[in-house]
Amino acid sequence: MIDGTARGYYSPYTAQMIATITRQQIGTVERALQIFLKLGLVEVLDSGTFYMSNIELLIGQSSTEAERKRAARLQNKALSAPRTNGGHLSDIRPPEIEIELEKEIEIKREIEKVRPETGHPSHTYGRYQNVFLTDEELADLQASFPTVWGQYIEKLSEYMASTGKRYQSHAATIRRWAGEDAKKVAPPTRNRDYSVKEDETV
Repeated sequence: MIDGTARGYYSPYTAQMIATITRQQIGTVERALQIFLKLGLVEVLDSGTFYMSNIELLIGQSSTEAERKRAARLQNKALSAPRTNGGHLSDIRPPEIEIELEKEIEIKREIEKVRPETGHPSHTYGRYQNVFLTDEELADLQASFPTVWGQYIEKLSEYMASTGKRYQSHAATIRRWAGEDAKKVAPPTRNRDYSVKEDETV
């Protein structure tokens, strides 16, 4: 490996070994080492090892992510009730999990909020608990579509979960889908006249 000192780093590897470790072509590694030598970033010692002086000036002393976490910790310590025992959330879980938790919190807020048009709280339905209906909306759907209302709730739940799409009113969406499906099923009406006049034969 690379041995570090206070001023620089020694690398006991040859160009071939560096190419193998970094999975780069030998020519690429040799060209890079030549450029580093010309720029004075690398020195070749008598033993053939590479020496990089003042490495901390080249790579910095900490990353921007570390700086961000450090600032977040200081801010959390300044608050009276820290959220994560003095650390940033990404110390405990990665950002992907934080995004999922934020989505869950948003869904819970939607559940708890009172629907302005009805003045009643909505409840969750469907396999993915993402269809929001008030008691009145559910009763209306059950009365309007007594045999298929549950199927439409499941259909909407699966569709929203798989596509990420959201609707302003889930009851209105179910009503619209049921209406469109009813039009597809109903046979077209034709006004045919099958009456026979006196002088015609059948």
